[in-house]
Amino acid sequence: MKLPEILESNHVEQAAALVNEYYTKTYRRDEIQTGARFESWADGGDARKVVNTITADDLIAVTFLSVDVPGAAAIGILETHKNEISGLLEQIPANLELANVSAEDFAVRLGPDSAAVKLWKILRQSNAERWGVGQTIASKIMARKRPRLIPIYDSVVAPLMGLKDSDNQWITWHDVLTDGTGLPERLKTIHKLSGVAPDASALRIMDVVLWKYGKSLTSTKKSQADVSVEMATQLV
Repeated sequence: MKLPEILESNHVEQAAALVNEYYTKTYRRDEIQTGARFESWADGGDARKVVNTITADDLIAVTFLSVDVPGAAAIGILETHKNEISGLLEQIPANLELANVSAEDFAVRLGPDSAAVKLWKILRQSNAERWGVGQTIASKIMARKRPRLIPIYDSVVAPLMGLKDSDNQWITWHDVLTDGTGLPERLKTIHKLSGVAPDASALRIMDVVLWKYGKSLTSTKKSQADVSVEMATQLV
């Protein structure tokens, strides 16, 4: 796929400004937006003492990204399937960067029979009665636990990545990070120039850039549509 222009080499400073704004701009009550705390809340989902366990703090952090984990799912994740989930997390390296996964190793780490896919299916309850965790919530839970390896899927970023649903999300993100155009290095530069979120992963920086960029495109289209409606009204 063609990389969104905001991540091309001639837009590094613009991308860095988007990241800085995401983490520093204040809103109501002079507070930063909650998403800025997603990865750092309670020392992070990949902190040593909780790296292989989904905790209540992880589910709280997920709500910072404008989604809610249904009660039945929370009980299932924190209690009913706790041991099964921990066993799968133990098989998913916490420090592995998606950009460093070789083509040969991709199937083992993120392929159909991988621990990551098995965890995804548990979170989605793919083989049982659904408990209200869709593809966006599932991706945010997994990104909280493995921020270097698992990207976030949502309706803003997906179209920019050429995705209609989450089926090929990991392949798509891996492809753009390993296509030889230097994206991993640019993400490091963007992160450094932004001057914020020192503990954020490259995937999280990429997600923030795309989300902010996607939101700006939506706002522009909406403004243009409003202008068109206003002009049409004046002509009537």
